[in-house]
Amino acid sequence: MALHDTRMTTRTIKRYSNRKLYDTQDSHYVTLQQIAGLIRNGDEIKVIDKNTQQDLTAATMAQIIFEEEKRGPRLPVEGLRRIIRSGLPAH
Repeated sequence: MALHDTRMTTRTIKRYSNRKLYDTQDSHYVTLQQIAGLIRNGDEIKVIDKNTQQDLTAATMAQIIFEEEKRGPRLPVEGLRRIIRSGLPAH
């Protein structure tokens, strides 16, 4: 029985100062909707600021959720409430 390498590679998305998102694996600009599609298809992504190298993955995912909820609510309010309550403490 052959062993298969099941490690997934992480797709890096660079966010430029003009807010454009660039997929470094496929070498083209992508939209939030396209990133959502990648995630739905099982891709692991990491979004970084091109200049500072700051990890923007969580903020980008939150933005995707926000944009999708604007088009039509799909998430239960109680679930969102739990996410907010379990989040980072206020500074």
